[in-house]
Amino acid sequence: MSASWVKIDAPASILGEGPVWSGREQVLYWLDVVGKAIFRLDPATGEVRTRALPYAPSAIVPRADGGLLLVTKKGMALLDDFAAEPRSVPLPGIDFSQEVFNDAACDAAGRLWVGTRDFNVREPKGRLFRVDAGLTLEQQDEGFVVSNGIAWSPDGGTLYHVDSRPGCVYAHDFDMATGTLRNRRVFLDYSAMDVAGHPDGCTVDAEGGLWIAEVEGWRVARYTPDGRLDREIRLPFKKPTSVMFGGAGLDRLFITSMQFRLTDQELLDQPLAGSLLVVEPGVKGLPEPAFRLGGATV
Repeated sequence: MSASWVKIDAPASILGEGPVWSGREQVLYWLDVVGKAIFRLDPATGEVRTRALPYAPSAIVPRADGGLLLVTKKGMALLDDFAAEPRSVPLPGIDFSQEVFNDAACDAAGRLWVGTRDFNVREPKGRLFRVDAGLTLEQQDEGFVVSNGIAWSPDGGTLYHVDSRPGCVYAHDFDMATGTLRNRRVFLDYSAMDVAGHPDGCTVDAEGGLWIAEVEGWRVARYTPDGRLDREIRLPFKKPTSVMFGGAGLDRLFITSMQFRLTDQELLDQPLAGSLLVVEPGVKGLPEPAFRLGGATV
C-alpha cells in the first residue's frame, strides 16, 4: 500500500532535515543543514518563513516555555522565538574535532536525546546523550558511526535509535521515570535486508508503527513493532531524509529530502529533490514533546 504525496510550496533544501511539529504553535519546523537555514511552515495559511544561520544546524526542538532549542553541528543555542538572536549553551566534554551532533528528539518527560556522528563518517565514535532541564549532557550509549533518528513507542517503553552506517535500527527498553536505557538489541539490520536504501530520520505513529526515511531507497517505509515491513510510500526522489507527523489532527506525514551529492543528471531527473512533501498515510502520529528547560544559566 502506498499513498499520494503533495509538494509543499517552500524553498528546496540542499540537505533538508529535522522536521518537528510544534503542538503549541501548530507549525512545522525543519532545516537545511548545508544551506544553513531554518524553515517554519504554518499549514493553516501555507505561509513559509525562512531564517538564515551563520552555522550548520543539526536539529531543532520546540521548548515547553516557548521558543526553540537549536542543535548545531558543534553546539547548542536557545532562541526565544523564530527571529531571536541565538544564545549559545556551553557544552564541556565533547571533542568536536572527533564527533559532531546529528539528530535529536525529546522524550515524553521533556528531556532531549541527541546523538553524534564520527566527524569523518568512518568509525564508531558516535554517542547518544541525554540532555536534562539544566542543559547538562549525560552519555547513555556509544559505538555509532552516524547516530540518527530517535523515536519512542506509544507507551514510552521502547526507544528506537538509528545508526545510518552501515544501516541498523536498535531498540532499547526505556525507563521514562529515570530516562535510562537497557537491553539494546537490533530491531532492523539493513545489511541483511533486500532494501536499496539505508535508514535516516524516523517517527512512530499512534499504532506503534515505526516510519523510516530510507536514503537512496526512493521511499519512506513503515515497520510494525515486530519488525515487519507493513507499507511504503514511493517518492519522486531517492534521498528522503526524515519524517514527522503534524497537522491539527496529527494525520499528515511530512517528508524532508536532499539534493546533497546528487549528480547533475540526477538533479535533472529528480527535480523535486530537496523538497518538503506531505502525505495522508491513513494513521495518526503522536504529539511531539517539547523540551523542558529549567535552571540553566546561559
